Amino acid sequence: MKRLLLFAALLCAVTLAIGSSFVSNASKAGQKQKASMTFTEPVRLQGVVLKGEYLFVHDDAAMMRGEACTFVYKGNVETSKNLIVSFHCIPENRTKVANFTVRTAVPSSGVVELREFQFAGETESHLVPPAK
Repeated sequence: MKRLLLFAALLCAVTLAIGSSFVSNASKAGQKQKASMTFTEPVRLQGVVLKGEYLFVHDDAAMMRGEACTFVYKGNVETSKNLIVSFHCIPENRTKVANFTVRTAVPSSGVVELREFQFAGETESHLVPPAK
């Protein structure tokens, strides 16, 4: 009888854990994240040089569909005339950050390249794919 109760309790716990992960993924699927960043020095992103203020927008629903999910706009307004670059990012788990964070690298060309970005309070980072 104890085994049956233990089995039922474990089955209930597993069911709740699986169910809650589906709910959290579903709620994130329609989410758009936005953050502004000012670059005081030139930074290359997908072959485009950024300097000044830019708005980074990530669309989780587009990512789930396999479409371009990252959009970078000149300034701080999300309008098509200000779109600088868009691409399908590569998600990567990282430690949670308190502020919007960009990670860069300096390849042999000597120009700083933006390699990934991460929104405040998130553990998911977004890697930039190589430019085509």
